[in-house]
Amino acid sequence: MKLVNFHTHKPQFNSNSICVVPYDVDSFNLYSSSHYKTIGLHPWKTESSEISQWLGKLNELAKQPDFIGIGEIGLDRLKGAPLKNQIDIFEKILETANESKKPIIIHCVRCWTELIAILSKSKYRGLPKAIHGFRAKADVAKQLVDNGFYLSFGTALIHATPELAEALTLVPRNKLFLETDDTEIPIYEVYDAAADILDSTIEELVSVTNQNLLTFFGITLSDKSK
Repeated sequence: MKLVNFHTHKPQFNSNSICVVPYDVDSFNLYSSSHYKTIGLHPWKTESSEISQWLGKLNELAKQPDFIGIGEIGLDRLKGAPLKNQIDIFEKILETANESKKPIIIHCVRCWTELIAILSKSKYRGLPKAIHGFRAKADVAKQLVDNGFYLSFGTALIHATPELAEALTLVPRNKLFLETDDTEIPIYEVYDAAADILDSTIEELVSVTNQNLLTFFGITLSDKSK
């Protein structure tokens, strides 16, 4: 089995991996067919005057079978539109995810309380949801896991703080992903670091994340993974 890279903007550095590549709706025409793809609207772009058009285009693209998930989307207290506006946009995208019956991949910075409150609403509770690039503390990890989130950890694991290492140990294996995001670091190094922290083997983590990929996206492995 190949290593799953749950979220990478640079698949060219992960040619021997199963890559999930996120595309923003404003640049969707650039996507390649050689990897699994998701489509989203990054919260950093929520200040744009084109937001209404982008939301309409996202609603169209989300229905296409080429895209296996919606993301990255989310909330960021440090960048983008005012948080209230981001929440309004986020909920509109969640409606799109519900309609297209596709899971969501989330970017979240200092908005954990708001995020959990939104996704605890009954109309969104059934959505499969994953936090990408998780690097918060253990208590946040536990709260997210308790609320049904998957957590994806990135290259920060290679030189993990004690707090991040503790957070990783609290995530059930069936809710775990690993990724490289926008770095050029080989995904193998992230698996190696995670295996060391979890007192596991890379082979065990590869088996787990392959199964999690199928479960989360509701897919079967295609030729993209061979």
